[in-house]
Order: sequence, then C-alpha cells, then structure tokens
Amino acid sequence: MQISGWDEEAPELSFRKPPISELTQALTKEQISASTVVPSTVVYGLSELTGDELKAVVPIWSRLSAVAKHRVLSALNEASEAMFELGFREIALLSLGDKSSLVRAKAIGLLWTDESAETMRKLMRMAESDPEATIRSRALESLGRFILLGEYGDIPADLAAQAQTLTYTIHKNMSEPVEIRRRALEALSNSSHAAVEQLILAAYADGNHELRIGALFAMGRTCNEIWRDRLLAELENDEYEYVYEAIRACGQIQIADSVQRIGEFALSEDQEIQLMAIWSLGEIGGRQAFEILARLEQELADEEVAAVLDEALDAAGFSLNSASLRLELDDEF
Repeated sequence: MQISGWDEEAPELSFRKPPISELTQALTKEQISASTVVPSTVVYGLSELTGDELKAVVPIWSRLSAVAKHRVLSALNEASEAMFELGFREIALLSLGDKSSLVRAKAIGLLWTDESAETMRKLMRMAESDPEATIRSRALESLGRFILLGEYGDIPADLAAQAQTLTYTIHKNMSEPVEIRRRALEALSNSSHAAVEQLILAAYADGNHELRIGALFAMGRTCNEIWRDRLLAELENDEYEYVYEAIRACGQIQIADSVQRIGEFALSEDQEIQLMAIWSLGEIGGRQAFEILARLEQELADEEVAAVLDEALDAAGFSLNSASLRLELDDEF
C-alpha cells in the first residue's frame, strides 16, 4: 500500500526494522531527492535509532539536500500518525539544528509525542532565539503542550516555571512580531499563570486581528466559563476565523448554551467549520448535542466527515452515559 509521501508494505500490527546497512544504502540513493515516495526501508529504518545507528546515519544525513531531508521528515510525520509504534525522536532532535528552516519546522512537528525535558529545553531555546520567526512560532506552539504537562505535574516544576516566564516575557515584548506574541499567549494560556486572564482580555480588546484570534484560542485553552458570553457573541461574527476559534473554544470549555448554534455550523458547506463544529458538539456532550450528531450521521456521507462524526458521537455518548449514571447514583443516595 502506498500512502502519500511514503511507500508502505505495511504489516497490520507491527513493522520490520531493516538492518542499518539497508537504511544507509537507501538514504544514499540519489532518487531520495527526486522521488515523491520515500521507501519504507527509510521510514522503518529511522524509527527508534540506537546510539550506534544514529552515528552511522549522521554523516549520510548531513550530506542530503534540504529538499531530501524535508521529504523524508514529511514522510516520517505521516507515518508516525498512522503507526503509533514508530518513533523518530533521534532523527528529529538531530534535525532541529539543521540550516534549513523548512527542515527544522518538520523536525518540531515530528516531536509531537515527545515529552522529555531535553526536547522542551531545545524548544525553549528555539522559541527565544531561532533566526526565523516561523520557527519561533512553531516552537512556541509546541511549548504549549509542555506548559500543560506542567499543570498536571508531569514535568519538573522549575522547568514549567521557566517556560511560563519565557512565554510571558515574549508576549509582553512589544518589539516582537505580532505572530510571535500571539503564539506566546496561546502557549501560556495552558497554565494557571496569574496574568493569563488579563493578558487574554488585553489581546481580545486589541485592534490587531492576529492577537484577537489568539485571544479566542487562548480562552478555550483556559477551560474557564468566564469567557462564555464573549464566545457566544463571536459565534455570530461574520468573519470565518473568529467563528472557527469560537466554535473550538466552546467545545473546550463545554459551553452547553452554544450547542444549538454550533449544530447549525455542523451543516456548513465550509468543511473546516463543519468538522470543528462536529468535534465541538462531541466535546460538549449532553442529550441535545448527541441528538444533533445522531441526525447528522443519517444525512452526511463524506468519509472524512463521517470519521470525525463517529468520534464525536462516541465522546458525546460517553458523557451522556456518565451523566445518566451520576443521576442514578444520586437517586440511590
């Protein structure tokens, strides 16, 4: 089977990691740069590299063109989403220091499941000092999940505090590009930092489009009901981006009063709005959301929409069953 970007002979439950000699041979082939398909030997071979394997790969990897590295990392990103047993941490960390910003960006994306302190520190350095604004922005986006891990106590408290201080400082620095300040606020909003509410209010009141969008995103990340009225009002906005972020935030905060309006967006001809609305209904849950999703299941035939709809129905159904169980327990006691 061939999945766009990489060639997979794909075993259903496992994969065969090729010997390092096969991997290095495949990497050195010239067609890696020109081909639209990355061989499965490269994809499987770069998974879970040992120290010795990485040493063998480094000199070959360093000679590849930026185009070839970008193509390989794109394939690895796709493969990691399709097969969770694959892990590309070693090649991703190596590529964070690449000269090409396109390669560095792909490397950040490839670390989406990595929760190590080493990766977090590297992302913090990139967020603060990478020469490319787009990479700083990507690093800040990725830092958001580490800041959230800090809230759960899953990373050292001092490291979480450093990340909060960094994102706060970047956001408050008016000389920073607006996109960078926006991403810093979005990352910080994953925390209980004392300034988050006021920073969001200030960004929301700002006349800058990017900051206002970032504020809506940040509202959802706080999971705080205080944003209810603002988000309900934004659902009536004429601008696509505001509506999209408001729908997402309503789902994250589980604002029940938004269900009817979001149900209307679930029938939108704009698929991005439609998919976000369906996801949001699943997150909010409750009988009304479940009934809307169940009706949609009978009406919508698109495969991509159907997949998101199935997940939303599962989520809404679970919340509905949990609520019923709580009511039964309350009645017993």
